[in-house]
Amino acid sequence: MARLILYVFFGCLITNVSVKAQIFEGDYMPFSLGYVYNTVKDDALSPVSYSGNLGSISSGYYYQNKKWINAVDLGGFGGFMFPNVNREENPNQVTALSARLQYNLSYKVFEHNDWHFFAGLLSHNLWDFRSVSRYSNSSFNYNGFFSGGVKITIQKPFNLFGESFGFQYGLGIPVATYAWRPGYIKPFLSNDFGTEEFYYWDDYFAFDSRSDLLWKINESNFIGLTYQWEYSQLNPVNKIQAANHFLSISTIFKF
Repeated sequence: MARLILYVFFGCLITNVSVKAQIFEGDYMPFSLGYVYNTVKDDALSPVSYSGNLGSISSGYYYQNKKWINAVDLGGFGGFMFPNVNREENPNQVTALSARLQYNLSYKVFEHNDWHFFAGLLSHNLWDFRSVSRYSNSSFNYNGFFSGGVKITIQKPFNLFGESFGFQYGLGIPVATYAWRPGYIKPFLSNDFGTEEFYYWDDYFAFDSRSDLLWKINESNFIGLTYQWEYSQLNPVNKIQAANHFLSISTIFKF
């Protein structure tokens, strides 16, 4: 009898979950243009920190059904950065080019009052290249972090002024990374990356926080406004701290 009651309870719960509205359902392709404020303090690059205003572009693939999220985000940004100390008297300029590739597979774990909570696995990969205009040696450096971790996603659809909107928040936390970095003296040693090594939470810390406000313009398409804060820090072998603030607008098409 107790087993029958449990079957009925969970059956009703699953039915209830399946009929409530979600922001997305189906296959989507986003395309985004935006602005990035980038700050980096990299001992392999310079004893001072650099920052600058950069432009970004991104796209990807997004699939969601009543239980799963399967998402790929691919993007890049670039521009010029300048020293944060004596900027007026220091003519140094850094040319920065970066690429990002993320993959997320998540499962719905909870739902309450149209709030949908997903949890899953994250592959968070970044590549940064920087070139300093006035250095005669070590004039360029790079950082490649290929990381794995967990991701939490929260969604809520809502109506405002007779229009359909949605809010989505995602927090990604990589817990381990395989890093490609310059060595102590040269960026490359014997035509190989200066440093190639696995690092874990005690040496490597990173997170990616993203908030999306989505306006449903018809049954298949959205316009989105996104704010994203990405931070990464690696302590051993030329400590690096990098933070990026993204603000972008996107079109999201169903296909």
